[in-house]
Amino acid sequence: EQWMGPKGDGHLTVTSAMKTYLQDDFLQLSPNDNIRVLYDCPPTMFRPLSIEEQHELLIKMQTTLSSACPKSWYENLTEHQTLFTERLVDTGTVQPRPGRPALITSSTSWTPDEDFGILLDALVQLETTITKESHNENHLMQIFVAVTGKGPMKDFYEEKISKMKLENVAVQTLWLEPGDYPKILACADVGISLHTSTSGLDLPMKVLDLFGCATPVCALNFNCLSELVKDGTNGRVFETSQELAEQLWDLLQPLTDTDTHNAPHGFGTLAEYSNNLMNCKRWSDNWKSHALPVLKTAAGLVSDER
Repeated sequence: EQWMGPKGDGHLTVTSAMKTYLQDDFLQLSPNDNIRVLYDCPPTMFRPLSIEEQHELLIKMQTTLSSACPKSWYENLTEHQTLFTERLVDTGTVQPRPGRPALITSSTSWTPDEDFGILLDALVQLETTITKESHNENHLMQIFVAVTGKGPMKDFYEEKISKMKLENVAVQTLWLEPGDYPKILACADVGISLHTSTSGLDLPMKVLDLFGCATPVCALNFNCLSELVKDGTNGRVFETSQELAEQLWDLLQPLTDTDTHNAPHGFGTLAEYSNNLMNCKRWSDNWKSHALPVLKTAAGLVSDER
């Protein structure tokens, strides 16, 4: 690869960090070489959902999701309500259900290079904080965590989850139909990314999937993550389970203010992050802007005008 690479007529990389690595180290390319960054983009199936579309999915999944919750979370729900949404009988309008839990999603491959224990530790710390603040009605909080994916360490972590003594936090592992996976991400208030790049030169597609749904993220930091997750703009970046617990406590507290519930992420700081993710770039435009010029230059159709 080191021998063939410099002989290429064009080069595409998925991060600026990778471009720098190829230019300065691995391939030792010159500044005039035909190389550009082509960031990954979410497929079109990852998109924001209307509150009506969210309600339709959550009605379908109600039994599955409720099975992971304390009975008090769902025992008084009507046929028009889910844990998170409700349809008003008099108008037929769907809205977020007052007093609903926060919905967090995390997609994992359940492998050793993705430390899922960080999230579990953060949830235990959140449980402690919620219990401590339970006397304050303005700080009441319930959190539902939907974890999707399959992998070798799933059974190990499911056993740990089953032994956790949680009253204000519920964790459910799911394996979804392909069409429902993008939808549950779009229902979430925030997603959690525990991915760390082995090379430190690529970015997690799981975060891009969330961004395609305009769902903000809390992401575990690594070398080039800042090329995708802008801390304080489209999500938060954390280094430890304590930082993650503190971020979730801060971000999800406005959920108790039912007057500001506007789907899909219409409350507090998360609403700002979500708005910043609307109309994110898709593959078609990205390809035309960044890949096509490299191919045309490589084919001798145009000169590289960088």
